[in-house]
Amino acid sequence: MESIKKLAEASVNVIRNMTLLLRPSMLDDFGLVPALEWQAREVSKRTGLRVHVSAEEGAAELSDEFKTCIYRVVQEALHNCARHSRARNVKVVVKQEPSRIVLSVEDDGNGFDASRVRGLGLVGMEERVNHLGGAFEIDSRPGAGTRLAVELPLAS
Repeated sequence: MESIKKLAEASVNVIRNMTLLLRPSMLDDFGLVPALEWQAREVSKRTGLRVHVSAEEGAAELSDEFKTCIYRVVQEALHNCARHSRARNVKVVVKQEPSRIVLSVEDDGNGFDASRVRGLGLVGMEERVNHLGGAFEIDSRPGAGTRLAVELPLAS
């Protein structure tokens, strides 16, 4: 009986952790902009990268799906910068225009050949964006840094 109880508790913990990964509670508790700023501070503390976030408060009025997409794309982009780019600075910009949300993440790192490198993180970001009818683009060349650009359409 004790073994079954421990297994059930472990399963509940795994499911709870998976749920948190899908929809971070921080988005509900504080909103998109504070969550992005927190993420930037944490990455800076952990890696030494200087991460600057420029996000308009209007982005807080987005649907939960859009907020989660933006948060997760920024999270993965910062992870990639820290892990691969050797960048010193990263700029995250979120702008709301009349018909779309524009997100960019730009670093001053070593860049890569975007036509040849396509890891799971990049594929996952693109799938999230495509699921919402958006456009995903990477502009990078060896020695020239990387710029990730996302456009998400807003409902009329």
